Amino acid sequence: MKTTTYFPFRQKTCLMILVMTITLLQSSISSPALQTLGVGTEAPDFTLQDYSGNKKGFSALKGDKLTVILFWASWSRQSEKALKQMEKLYQKYKGQGFSVIGINVEKQTIDAQALKNIKGTTDRLKISFPNLVDHGLTAFHDYGIIAVPTTVILDKDRKIKFEMSGFPLVGTTDMIHFLATAIEGKKAPTEVTKKTGYQPDKKAVRAWNMGVKALKSERTAHTAEMWFKKAISADPNFILPHLSLGSYYQKQDDLGKAKEQFQQALTRSPENAAALSKMGLLLIDEGSSADARKMLEKAIKADESYVPSYYYLGYLTGKEGDMKKATELFASAEEINPLDYQINVYRGKMFEGKNDMEQAATSYKNALKQLLNRK
Repeated sequence: MKTTTYFPFRQKTCLMILVMTITLLQSSISSPALQTLGVGTEAPDFTLQDYSGNKKGFSALKGDKLTVILFWASWSRQSEKALKQMEKLYQKYKGQGFSVIGINVEKQTIDAQALKNIKGTTDRLKISFPNLVDHGLTAFHDYGIIAVPTTVILDKDRKIKFEMSGFPLVGTTDMIHFLATAIEGKKAPTEVTKKTGYQPDKKAVRAWNMGVKALKSERTAHTAEMWFKKAISADPNFILPHLSLGSYYQKQDDLGKAKEQFQQALTRSPENAAALSKMGLLLIDEGSSADARKMLEKAIKADESYVPSYYYLGYLTGKEGDMKKATELFASAEEINPLDYQINVYRGKMFEGKNDMEQAATSYKNALKQLLNRK
């Protein structure tokens, strides 16, 4: 006769692992990672190794006018297209104060074989602009990369002038127009001017940066609300402080105030995928599933490279019982950015809601493993 004690013991063990892992995750994520960089803000500096192991940074490789930073990986289907496009732009503008820096974000640990494969990709594509390898994914996390590839255009002082997740057709065309305007002095189409012309108030940017820094320490986290409010007061049209303040309130379980800030962001930028996704997640927390679904589907339509919209929608879809579709949505998120540990967090939340403690524990453990590898 088979024993009847194994399954309850296994369930109890999984539940203990799940509780311990969630506790560790929550203590490790005392502040949300910066998931987006905005035009007008200052990008982080970096010093990384080239293929030969030589350390190089932004200051040594930057252009006198503009520098494109391209985050790419060989596992990303769109990265090869992005590398080819950047090579064309590099050849066209490299003598006009323009530079391109490729940053490979292949995986956490780069061994000799991985390095050989990475170099093989740029050799095969005949890429001539400098490429660095992000060992430990330091720059990847400092920049808060959402999708791979990601393109960020900086001026000589590292201020962001243009950003693009993925390699969308329209976004790429906008980028080409932006560069033609900035370097050649050509007149940009009206829609491109609307996207890139706005520059947030400097005081607002400084205050927002202070809020982001405050969140990184438990000792100063309580001051973040003040800094975000100062940023909003200095420039109400700068949407990043609205999103940050909304997320802050959401973590405090003050959904009313959080919703107000996300709505303020959407009023100013109705197609902003981050704002749509954050509002969608809040609506899930409120129990407004139908409205949440509309918001998240709109986010995916607005920006097919914004990963959180996929795993938020996957989480909702699984909660509603369609596990096949939920699995597809989580797979889509991993295809765009398998390095985002939050994919496993929300997969775990989904399984936990279904009382599948074993699968939930596995997902949370995978998330924790990814998170600890970042440190």
